This record gives sequence, C-alpha cells and structure tokens, in this order.
Amino acid sequence: MERDDLRPAIAALLERLAARTEPALIACLRRSREEWDQADSLTVIDADLADEIAALRRRLAGVAERVASRAPRAIALEGLLAVDASVALVRLFERRLASLLRLRLRSATPDLLPEGRPFLDLGRALHEVAGAWR
Repeated sequence: MERDDLRPAIAALLERLAARTEPALIACLRRSREEWDQADSLTVIDADLADEIAALRRRLAGVAERVASRAPRAIALEGLLAVDASVALVRLFERRLASLLRLRLRSATPDLLPEGRPFLDLGRALHEVAGAWR
C-alpha cells in the first residue's frame, strides 16, 4: 500500500467529521439560548459515520502492523492518532457541551456565536486538520 493512499482517506474522514460538526454545533448553540434543556443535544457521530471511522481505523491499524515500509507505517500511526484525537474531541463536545456553555455564559465574553461562529470552533479546527492531511 502506498502512503499516498492513506493521506486522502484520512483527510476525507476528517473532512466529513468537520462537515457534520460545523452545522450541528452552530444549530445547537443557537437553540441553547432559547431551549437550555437542549444545550447538550449535540450529535455529530451517527451510526454511519461511526462505521466509517471504524473501517478507516482498521485499515490504518492493518498498515501499521503489516506493512514493512516505514513511511506508510508512520503515516498510518499518525493517522490513527489524528483520527482518535479528533473523534475524542467531538465525543467530548457531544457529552459536555452544556458544561462548556455554562462556563462561557458566566465569562466576561458570554457570546456563544461571536461573528456567527461558535465560540469554540471545533468545525473549523477539524477542517484545518483535514487540510493538513491532503
């Protein structure tokens, strides 16, 4: 397997994660102002995306374990780290968004969508990470 096969696959998954995160987070933040009980209703990773994540993780783990060439192995291991960190961050947002919002609303700058973007712009960060993998 060539290393050039891995980078686009990693980038595509991270881009899909970013594309799902951005509108979901913005909608959730807008809703949370009127419907506080919905502040923790953020859902980004559905069953289809979870399956895609698992498939890419299996592919990367397989390359890391079986390919003798160091460059593809290194890319696979770095890709696993990037995917796992990104997924963990999204899961953290899904579980703890209400707590993050409470802290933000108590701060000196309580705006949840400054200039129309989330105060914690996870979608943009994931887009940047995906771009680095292209």
